[in-house]
Amino acid sequence: MVQLNRLTRKKLGEILSDKGLITEEQIQDALRVQHQQGILFGQALVEQGLITEDRIVSVLIEQFGIPFIKPSEYEISEDLLEIFDPAMMKRYQFVPLDSIGSILIVAIAGPLNEELLNTFENETGCTVQPFLTKMSEIDSVLSKYQVG
Repeated sequence: MVQLNRLTRKKLGEILSDKGLITEEQIQDALRVQHQQGILFGQALVEQGLITEDRIVSVLIEQFGIPFIKPSEYEISEDLLEIFDPAMMKRYQFVPLDSIGSILIVAIAGPLNEELLNTFENETGCTVQPFLTKMSEIDSVLSKYQVG
């Protein structure tokens, strides 16, 4: 079972607001865009120019104590990419990077929660080691390997 360090029940908007990086009004605007376009909340913030991907990632690294990784710098096995449904990887903004014994290394830019990571473990039978990354990194890898 995956346990995230310093896990909070706070959503990304709350975390960013608590740090004074965005306002409640900006959260509401981003939520509207998120629902209209069917994208992730963080992606809506970035597309509206309210915050950068780098800033979101640095806040999440600080919040959860999980290291950053650039999946675009790795050669990923096609077999590994076939473990998960491409639509799931796009929706939750993650890619499996490597498998070492019974440990699955996953880069994730989407919502980081124990439930999702436990789903990865249940689907693979592996212990998941998550790393944070940017949405643009995930998009780059999915395009490079023509996933989905």
